[in-house]
Amino acid sequence: MVASEAGDPMRLLTRASVIAAGRRSRWVVIAVWLALAMLALPLQAKLDERAADESETFLVRGSESAAVKRIVDERFRRGSETAAVIAYFREGGITADDGRRADTDALALCGSGAIPNLTMVATPYQRACGETDPLDMSAGGSLLTSPDDTVILSTVLMTDDSTPDIEQAVAAIREVVPPATGDESGLRAFVTGRAGFEADRQAALGGINGTLLAVTVAVLLLLLLVTYRSPLVALVPLAVVALAYLVTSGLAYGLVAAGLTDISGQTTSILVVLMFGAGTDYCLLIVARFRDELRRTRDVEEAMVAAAQRTAPAILSAGAIVVGTMMVLALADFNATREMGPILALGVAIMVCAGLTLLPAVLTALGRRAFWPAVPRLEPESAPAVTFWGRVAGLVHARPGVIAAAVTAVLAAGALAGIGGRPALDFSESFREVPDSVQGQQVIRDHFIPGRAAPLRIVVADEVGGKVQSALTEGTHTPVADMHAVARSAGADGLLIFDADLRMDPFSEQSTDAVPVLREVAERAADGQTVLIGGTVAENYDARQALGRDTRLIVPVSLALILVVLALLLRAVVMPLYVIATVILSFGFALGVSSLIFTHLLGQPASDPNLPIYAFIFLVALGVDYNVFLLSRITERRRQHETRRAVTEALERTGGVITSAGLVLAATFATLMVLPMEALFQIGFVVTLGLLADTFLVRALLVPALAMMLGERNWWPFKRTATPG
Repeated sequence: MVASEAGDPMRLLTRASVIAAGRRSRWVVIAVWLALAMLALPLQAKLDERAADESETFLVRGSESAAVKRIVDERFRRGSETAAVIAYFREGGITADDGRRADTDALALCGSGAIPNLTMVATPYQRACGETDPLDMSAGGSLLTSPDDTVILSTVLMTDDSTPDIEQAVAAIREVVPPATGDESGLRAFVTGRAGFEADRQAALGGINGTLLAVTVAVLLLLLLVTYRSPLVALVPLAVVALAYLVTSGLAYGLVAAGLTDISGQTTSILVVLMFGAGTDYCLLIVARFRDELRRTRDVEEAMVAAAQRTAPAILSAGAIVVGTMMVLALADFNATREMGPILALGVAIMVCAGLTLLPAVLTALGRRAFWPAVPRLEPESAPAVTFWGRVAGLVHARPGVIAAAVTAVLAAGALAGIGGRPALDFSESFREVPDSVQGQQVIRDHFIPGRAAPLRIVVADEVGGKVQSALTEGTHTPVADMHAVARSAGADGLLIFDADLRMDPFSEQSTDAVPVLREVAERAADGQTVLIGGTVAENYDARQALGRDTRLIVPVSLALILVVLALLLRAVVMPLYVIATVILSFGFALGVSSLIFTHLLGQPASDPNLPIYAFIFLVALGVDYNVFLLSRITERRRQHETRRAVTEALERTGGVITSAGLVLAATFATLMVLPMEALFQIGFVVTLGLLADTFLVRALLVPALAMMLGERNWWPFKRTATPG
C-alpha cells in the first residue's frame, strides 16, 4: 500500500524518509543520529548496572509474598535479610578439625569487610559476629548440624538484597571457605541459600549481552553477505541498528532513573535480540527495494524516494503492531513481564525511526557504491525470468486448496503434540551446568530437612504467633517440618518473623503447590490477625498464579490490538482474521513440537513458566509483523490486478526478501540458545522454530493459498475495483 492510500498520518511519516534522502538533509540526519548515539554511549553502561539488580524482578505486584518483603524491609530492625548458607560436607562425618575450620572461616568473614551490610555470621558452635537476639535461633547447633553428622551449616546474614551486593558477598565467602571440589583433607564447602542462588544465576548471565551481541552480529553479517554479496551493504544495516540500540539504551536509562519503569538483565538481553533481529529486517526491506529502484533509474535520490514511499507504510504498520503488543505487557502483574513491555516497545519505535531516516540518508550518501561489487545496473524493461519464487507462486496459484489443507494439517498436528503441558522447571533445572549453590542445596536436601535451604518467611501478629506455629507444625496435614521465630518488629506493631522449613525440596513443584494450603491453615489459626507467608517458595507460587492471570489478559488484548491495526491497514476484516489465525497456529506448532524435542531428545521434560506467554508475544507480534510486508505488496498490486494475480505477483516479488528477513530474525533469536540458562535456551528454541515455520509454511504457502481461495472476498466488507494499468 502506498502513501496515498495510507491516510494523512501515514503520509506525513513516510515524508520523513523522503526528506532524509535529500541532498543536504541526509548529512544533517546522519549527524543528528551520531550525536544522539555519542550522548547515549555513557548511559548504556549505567543501564546495565541498573539491570544487574534483580531483587524485585521476579516478584508479583500486589502479592502476599511481595507484601512480606515490604513489611520486613519497613518494620523490622534489620530489614530484609538475605542469607548465604555455607554447607561443610565430609562423607565420613564432620570432625573436630572441620568444626574449628568453620569457626575460623566465620571469624575471617566477620573481619574481612568484604561483605556489604553484614549483620551476622553463625556456625553450630558460635556466633562469630552479629547482634544477639533471643528470638534468633539460626545459630543453634541442632538446626545447623545434620542428623547423620556429615554436614554442618554456617549462616551469613546481610541486610541488603540488591543483586550486586549479593554477588560481592558470595564471591568473598567463596574466597575463604574450602572449594566445592574439596580441600587437601577432603572437606568440601558449598555456598548456597538465597544469596548463593542469586549469585550463581548472575554468574551464568554474566557478560550475556556482550555474548549475545557478538554472536548476533556475526550471524547477521554472514546472512547479509550471503544475501547481498556486498560487505558494505551488509555492514550498513548493522551500523544503523547499533546506533539505534545506543539511543534506546540512553532513553531507557532516563526512564529507569526517573522511576517510570524498572529493568532487568533478562529485558536487556531480549532487547538486543529484538532490535538487531527486527531492526535488520526493517532495513532489509528498504535495501531490497532501493536496489530494485536503482535498476530503473540513474538518479540515486529518486530511487530512494520511490523505495521509501513503497516500504515506509509497511514498516510503520509492522512496527506499530510490535510496539503495541509489547506495550500490552505493561498490564502484567509479574514484574519481569511488566517491566519488559515499555523498554522493548521503546526499542522497536526507535528502530523504526532509524530505519526510516538514518538508513535512507546513509544509502543515498553511498549511492550505488553501497552494493559493490554487485553494483545494480540500469536494466531495460523486459519479461522477468522465471525464478524459484515464481515457481512457488505458480504452484500456490494452481493448487491453493491442497496447499492450504496440507500446511494446516502439519501445523495442527504439531500443535496437538503440546496438549497436556509440561511441569515447571525447578531451580536446579534452571542451569545448563549445575553450579555450586545447586550442589549445596542437594546436599542439604539429602542430609537435613530439605526446606532448610530456602525456608518460608512468615510474618504474624505476636499474640497469635504460637497458634500459627502449632497449626503449621503439629500433625501431618501440613508439610512444615520445623518453624522458629527469628525476629520481632522494631516498632510497636507487635509482629514476628518466623522461618519455616518444609519436608520437601523447596524448589520442587510439590512445595509450590503446598503454599495455598499453608496460607489457609495459617489464616484459620490467626483468626483475623495478621499472617502473611512469603519467601522463595511462596514467591514461586505467586509468580505461577500471576503468569496464568497475565496470559488470560494479555493474549486477548494483544490479538484484539493486532486485529484492529490489520483491519485499518488492509481496510478489510476477512484477511486480518485468517492472518491472525495462521500465526496462532504456527505458535501452537512451535510450542507442541518443541515440547516433544525437549522431552524426548534433549531430556528436559520441564518447562520455564514464562515460556508460553513470551513465545506467544514474540511469535504472534513478529509473525503478523512480517505478514504485513507480504500483505502490503498484495494491496499494492491489487490496485492494478484482480486478487489472485495480485497475490501471485506479490509472492513472486517479495518471497526472497521476506524469507531472508524471516531467516535473519530466526537466526537472531537462535543466539539465545548459546546462553547457559535453560529458560533463555527454551525461549530461543521455541521462537526460532516458530519463526521458521512462519517463514516457510505460513507466509510462503498458507497465507497466499488462503488469499487465492477467497479472492475478492478477502476485502469484505469493503469492495475494491482493480484499475488496470
